[in-house]
Amino acid sequence: MLYKLRVFLETDGDDVYRDIEIQEDATLEDLHNVIVQSFDFDGLEMASFYLTDDELNQGMEIPLFNMDETSRANNMMSNTLIKDVLGEQTPNLLYVYDFLKMWRFLVSLMETGEEAPGIEYPQVAHAQGIRPEDPPEIDFNSINNEDEDIFKGDDNPFGEYFGYDDEEWN
Repeated sequence: MLYKLRVFLETDGDDVYRDIEIQEDATLEDLHNVIVQSFDFDGLEMASFYLTDDELNQGMEIPLFNMDETSRANNMMSNTLIKDVLGEQTPNLLYVYDFLKMWRFLVSLMETGEEAPGIEYPQVAHAQGIRPEDPPEIDFNSINNEDEDIFKGDDNPFGEYFGYDDEEWN
């Protein structure tokens, strides 16, 4: 079975995406390689896919490499099949490339179908827009939920200066 995915790059306005056709038994590493090539990255940076819920909240990480030496590498891209993480019930993934620059993508399952004879997969079926030189800046203030800020207001367990008294500081 063939999966048709739309890989949508987060930008400051222009629509930049790639429609990728890939076999269901390909790995997330295969998809990572197609994304890197189709968006003209050098492929030298770390990357991860993230499972999401219906509201696109970031869930479990599926990294390119296992960075935790104490655990087995069960959920790496190289041993995670696309069909195991994308489907009708879970049609979206988040993808982050280059954790210093934070290129962020939404990967959405558009449809499934049969492979066409004589076509090599994976392939980019359609490309829209050109990747900008730099990713959009992330506004961390808009991400922070002030209702959950334990340091705000009278409930601050550390006092105004987080428990330090300027007079007693050595």
